[in-house]
Amino acid sequence: MTRPRPRRRRAAAALTAGLAAGAAAGVLLVPAPAHGDALDCTGIAADAVDPAVTADPSRPLELINVRVAHDWFAQRGREPGEGVAVAVVDSGIAPRAVAAGLPVVARHVLTPAPAVVDQHGTAVAGLVAGPPRERDLPVGIAWGSELVDIKVYDAAPPADDSQVGVEPARVAAGLAWVADRADDLGIGVVNVSLAMTDDPRVRRAVQRLVAADVVVVAASGNRPTDETDPLHAVLAAGGDEGDGGPGEDVRGKVFPAAYPGVVAVTATADGSGEPDARGAVLPNSDVDVAAPVFGAVSYGVDGGTCGLPHLHTSWAAAEVSAVVALVRSAHPEETAEQVVARLVATASGTPGVRTVLSGAGVVQPYEAIVRPLGPDAGGRLARLRGAAPAVGPATAVPEQADVLAGARDQVVWWGLLGGGALALAWVLRPLLARRR
Repeated sequence: MTRPRPRRRRAAAALTAGLAAGAAAGVLLVPAPAHGDALDCTGIAADAVDPAVTADPSRPLELINVRVAHDWFAQRGREPGEGVAVAVVDSGIAPRAVAAGLPVVARHVLTPAPAVVDQHGTAVAGLVAGPPRERDLPVGIAWGSELVDIKVYDAAPPADDSQVGVEPARVAAGLAWVADRADDLGIGVVNVSLAMTDDPRVRRAVQRLVAADVVVVAASGNRPTDETDPLHAVLAAGGDEGDGGPGEDVRGKVFPAAYPGVVAVTATADGSGEPDARGAVLPNSDVDVAAPVFGAVSYGVDGGTCGLPHLHTSWAAAEVSAVVALVRSAHPEETAEQVVARLVATASGTPGVRTVLSGAGVVQPYEAIVRPLGPDAGGRLARLRGAAPAVGPATAVPEQADVLAGARDQVVWWGLLGGGALALAWVLRPLLARRR
């Protein structure tokens, strides 16, 4: 299915408009001098006078070689993710970050207060489509895509009675809103960097999105750090110690990641997926793919750039959502199932082998775009296009008639007789000589 794509707003134009809007409001959005270390996005206040600025590279983008995928688009005169909208179902995207260039084209608020007070949604959006600081300093993976902001909570957990936390009813309503408008807004991906318990309303909304050919990407769950985390009760109810011991697996317990058709994503510290991250993430057999997150750079609620130093599956899900946007942009004719098949088949793990800590492996954006895969409409991969025919089991070479066998046998026999006569003459030569 080829989804109608929205008119894309160029990042440069958005950045210019954002600067003008900030100046008109009396807020200085001109980057301040770079900080020595990347400030943690979670510690930045929305009312900070000067936006934070970091010149640090985004380490995860280097680890999965995003630059090569960006070059692929540049060679075709396009921007990465162009023509695809990504819905971010989260805590909302801060206005100052939008003014700084986050390409938000639509917004839907499902909380009593529209103000953004939590940085989570802004950080997620920045990882998806944050405009680059310079060509060699990208922030978002799919900075040519567009964002649809769906605000479903204020803070997790809420700071006071004026705020609402993550509630299944609001999440379901946000997902349903996306399903209703996916075609009109060109939404090809929806990011849900949230983890909750099973809820029939959320399940039905996910089913609608899958039926609407939207790729749903969700976080597979961080290890709970206190009793306010909904997954803490889940682990306790299941009898899990939650200490990351051998055999731990939260399969079927973290939603919406566990729903059929959802791309479940976990986080790794580097690009290999090998280092054991059990202290930060939950081992989960539902995981499809992984993404490195340590040292990521995103946008903060103050409109500046900042770091994400923690190993969270939320950030990994955002990165994978952006990779999906790249693939959908490169292959607009393919279905959601075909796009997911590309994502999984080109991951860095061993083909056909999944692990609870990395699924099929770490995503590889460029490979997912260019590998000559031939998934059918249901996402099934028959074999590589243009690959050599499959080699069957080895068989014995058929025996063929030897037309020279008779002549060859006669030559052998005459050779033996001749050689024998010469040997006999050599032995008898001394005896014959004495007789003479």
